[in-house]
Amino acid sequence: MISLQQDWPNAKSATKTAAFLTLLAFGVAAGSLTAATDQAQAASKSKRTLSLAQKKRVVLNAPPEVLRMLGGHVMIGYYRGWQLTPLLKRGAIGGVFVTRRNAKRRSRKAIARELQSFRTLAAEGSSRPLLIATDQEGGLVAHMTPPLKRQTSLGDAVKRAKTPQERSEIARQFAIKQAIGLSDLGINLNFSPVVDLKPAKRLRRDRKTHLKRRAISNDPQIVIEAAQTYCNTLAGWRILCTLKHFPGLQGVKADTHISQAELKKTRQELEASDWLPFSKLIDKTPAAMMIGHAKLMAVDKHNPASASKHVIGTLLRGEWNYDGIIVTDDLDMGAITKRPGGIGKAAVDSLTAGTDILLLTHDGDVVFEVLYALLKAHERGLIKPEVLARSRQRLDRFAMRFSPREFAWPQGFPLPTPAPQRAAATTASAN
Repeated sequence: MISLQQDWPNAKSATKTAAFLTLLAFGVAAGSLTAATDQAQAASKSKRTLSLAQKKRVVLNAPPEVLRMLGGHVMIGYYRGWQLTPLLKRGAIGGVFVTRRNAKRRSRKAIARELQSFRTLAAEGSSRPLLIATDQEGGLVAHMTPPLKRQTSLGDAVKRAKTPQERSEIARQFAIKQAIGLSDLGINLNFSPVVDLKPAKRLRRDRKTHLKRRAISNDPQIVIEAAQTYCNTLAGWRILCTLKHFPGLQGVKADTHISQAELKKTRQELEASDWLPFSKLIDKTPAAMMIGHAKLMAVDKHNPASASKHVIGTLLRGEWNYDGIIVTDDLDMGAITKRPGGIGKAAVDSLTAGTDILLLTHDGDVVFEVLYALLKAHERGLIKPEVLARSRQRLDRFAMRFSPREFAWPQGFPLPTPAPQRAAATTASAN
């Protein structure tokens, strides 16, 4: 455990550190030690639940180094750019999610200028370039259209292909068209493609996922071929793709946007079908992976996959040796908010399990729930320094490969090394 006192190099004295520890323990941020003590004692006596406003004050007064260290794993959405300013200046977030509400009735140039302004602000508080992400699959989910040109879904685009070669060329042209627009905006992380296998029919209780309209195919090999070309083409433009939604939503009957859900297939069934696109593509592309909120019953019956040390730590990081970026699905979804402990507990559980990015796509002060929970967990020693160190290495590697240095990268830009673990294995064999 790294103590808050060690991580606060700008503190004038141990008294200031002690004051913050009091504030953190009782959720009250005040201007003086005396005021903090009085409010902390009052809070202790009443045992009241902390208000969001109090948590916000604690977060914004947290030791800068600790806030940067933890906040670098959080990505948030926004309505107005100025809402992000205090967090960006403190390095308290690692990424920004941009979506329809940010693009509505705006030109490419206006959006690009705003996103560049976020990078400039973030550079004041963090040494790592800011992640800028969106959800631009094509078809039903195209959060930057307009101003970007409308496209059909990748699945609809490749289904007319008659050969694997034709399928790959269609996927390449699809990705180039998308990459031109995304790179023009300065976006370097796209939450696409969907590599869940396509269900035979629309689920009766599916209100927001609409997997049948978004998935590429029910054939794992077709999904692998199309997604591999798509991801490697985006990589040539310094845009990282994201394989979603592990462990696969085809067999999930409930909508995790609304409620908790379970994936009841056996490991043998999953390894023979649903998991093939994920397991094959992490060896063929430099893809990130989005982990969903359904409970993977064959591995962990008690926790959503996104908050499970058995799914993230044991299965993905351990058995699969996946050393790429793992991002949660939006934590502000019913499967998480209706779980005991809510968003704060899920964020802590996910980060300690080995996740790199905690995603909050909706604008609002919910980010302070997450940051406050992370600060408390860190002070209690629940977040191991070695886990954070490995995650920082993954994020630094991402920054070196995919952070834009200018808009509109040329198509001939050399591809990054396909997969972290594959590159490591190649280096080891060469030695």
